[in-house]
Amino acid sequence: MKTVVSDTAVQEYVARIRTGVPTGEVFPCRMSECEFTATQRETIRQARIAAKAVKKNGNALNAIPLQVERRAEVIPPNAKGTPLPVAKKPIAKPATVSNAKPHKGLTKLRRMLYLQSGRCFFCGDVLKEEDASIEHLHPKSRGGTSTDDNEVVCHKSLNQTLGDMDLKSKFSFVLKSAGCFTCPRI
Repeated sequence: MKTVVSDTAVQEYVARIRTGVPTGEVFPCRMSECEFTATQRETIRQARIAAKAVKKNGNALNAIPLQVERRAEVIPPNAKGTPLPVAKKPIAKPATVSNAKPHKGLTKLRRMLYLQSGRCFFCGDVLKEEDASIEHLHPKSRGGTSTDDNEVVCHKSLNQTLGDMDLKSKFSFVLKSAGCFTCPRI
């Protein structure tokens, strides 16, 4: 039996798709195990199409979403019975974009957060972008570099706590919690 999904959860999912934020665990179970209404499926489909257009074109100004207008022609009944309405093909016209700011793409923090599935590297909790910080495993003050293999995203508070500890000290700090590590919250 599939789990029914609320419109609020669908709107949250769509908002995350449109902003490029990791979708995380919005629904009560895996999407394949959820039951969506036709309207919810269409809303998700349109959001994915718009996000794909933005990704393909590089910014929001070039990605002009289409508004589809459907017209139906009804043929009056005749002596042989009442015919069904005949739908014409949808007419696509570009939506107007007013005062839209150029989309700069993903920031380094947002990209890394996406690659880590929106979770803190150390504690695994879901991490909001405003609470996130880039942690250098091998600190820059000790010769570390700003490369993908030396950087992870974690809570700002933990980044401040770890400071310029060397890698061995950081992992010792985390491992001493015996699997129950939680980031300090400010």
